[in-house]
Amino acid sequence: MQIQKRSLALAMVLSVWAAAGAAAEPQTTDPAKSCLSLWTIENLVILDNRNIAFRMKNGDYYLNQLPQNCPMLDRTRAIMYQTPLTSLCSLDIITVLDNVAGGFQSLGSCGLGKFQPTNKEDIQRLKMDRHSLSTSGPDSIPVQH
Repeated sequence: MQIQKRSLALAMVLSVWAAAGAAAEPQTTDPAKSCLSLWTIENLVILDNRNIAFRMKNGDYYLNQLPQNCPMLDRTRAIMYQTPLTSLCSLDIITVLDNVAGGFQSLGSCGLGKFQPTNKEDIQRLKMDRHSLSTSGPDSIPVQH
């Protein structure tokens, strides 16, 4: 009986200690997504050489800030990506294309970052902030599946 009480007391102390330790650990709630399903992307907007905005079919918006500048990326160019999955992910590579003589020429490739949730107003504000960088080009690029 004495051993059972000690075991029970030890178990209670360990569970309280474990709970206190878990509570002391910082909780990270990163809202960023690593991937977006290709089937849910409505269109995208190239904002500048480091930022691409994605509008989803359900009305959500995501901003992808590339880990490094992509000098050839701008609003007047198209992008292409290849993925073996049904998702576009933060480690995927985009290829920047230029329209040359009715065809496309690859200008180079850049890696994607994580997809940060945002809203339409923030995307519009970013577009306006970058308006001086590029005064022409499409407002959005439809995504072909």
